[in-house]
Amino acid sequence: MNDSEVDDLVIQIAVHLDGFTPQIRPGHPAYLIGPEGARLVVHPLWRQEGRITVLGVYPDGYRSLFPDLRRHQISVSATRSPEHVAKKIARGLLPGYLRDLATCRARLSGQKAEEATRAELVETLLTMLPGATFTEKQRETVLQWRLGATSGSFAVYGDTTSNSIEIRMADRELTERVAYAIQQRSM
Repeated sequence: MNDSEVDDLVIQIAVHLDGFTPQIRPGHPAYLIGPEGARLVVHPLWRQEGRITVLGVYPDGYRSLFPDLRRHQISVSATRSPEHVAKKIARGLLPGYLRDLATCRARLSGQKAEEATRAELVETLLTMLPGATFTEKQRETVLQWRLGATSGSFAVYGDTTSNSIEIRMADRELTERVAYAIQQRSM
């Protein structure tokens, strides 16, 4: 099966697959684009004339963020009718793929909320501690500062429920101000 035949088949499958439209671009694999960012790529199976493989694709970067995501794909006879192929996709691929795609989006949304909370706390601490420096990592921010003999560091992870604080040689007022700022941000 050549690329042109796969492109034609994808167009015909899309007619029978609710909510999906074909995406055909010369020199690229054929896709079925669906609701909520669902993307199915269709390839002919190498050395298996008359068969295609349909693979559910996650948006760029999701695999690196969530390496535990399952791979969803099926192999289907392309010699059957496009309606039959669409039914095989709807029954054998879409339920698991769409469920995992939704889970992935929810996890990413939760991660963005954590990042926003972390950024807010870091901003508060930077305004309280002039001259503080910070190092940003993927899921952690470390602040370090020195005010005379007083020094300290904060490791801020995700949200305010799991942070570590270390303050060395600080007076009571500074310690209370820092504790109060963190308490206010965690409410």
